[in-house]
Amino acid sequence: MDDAIARDPNEADFTPAFRAHYGDVHRFVFHMVQHASLADELTQDAFVKAYRSWESYRGEAPMRIWLLRIGRNVVFDYLRSPRSHSRDLESLDEALEQGHEPTAQAVVGESEPLTVEGAARQSEMTECVQRFVLDLPETLRTPLILHDMVGLKNAEIAQVVDCSLEAAKMRLHRARVRMRQLMEENCELFHDERNVLSCLPAAPVPKKRHHSREALSKKS
Repeated sequence: MDDAIARDPNEADFTPAFRAHYGDVHRFVFHMVQHASLADELTQDAFVKAYRSWESYRGEAPMRIWLLRIGRNVVFDYLRSPRSHSRDLESLDEALEQGHEPTAQAVVGESEPLTVEGAARQSEMTECVQRFVLDLPETLRTPLILHDMVGLKNAEIAQVVDCSLEAAKMRLHRARVRMRQLMEENCELFHDERNVLSCLPAAPVPKKRHHSREALSKKS
């Protein structure tokens, strides 16, 4: 924990939660903003907020869910801020150098889902997918990342985003449909040697700055 946090008896109770769930919160934050040092900063902010609210936690939701809610709120505040427009996205290679390799099932298929592990074999493909994820409005991006990158089930996603189970399922489905549309419009789709649906950008994917405020304004 940050040295700026005053040490008191609550820290001994909070430390196990920090150690157990830091990875999930950081993974979620990183895939939401796709910038390693920014993800470090925002994850730290989330845990500082969690620590300061520790005495008010009564177990209404599992600890993992509670912390991911805080992480989501911190990301949401950032995405609404002017400084969200001032950072360039990192390339896949930059993220990998800092130990942020994408790790879970990704994002387009249902019967034949594209996996991020498979995408990581082709940096152009993964960078393409990264940018399509950022094109999703937050209401679709969050469920997709919570499911595919963090490994939450639909009921857990509903708890994090405070919606019904059916709404969580619908948002995840709509995210996958939109991802497939973006890939079909912008990529050359093919099946690799493992018969996994894969893509390569039809043209080089330009680096873009964050456009998160526009994404937030899209209708879910």
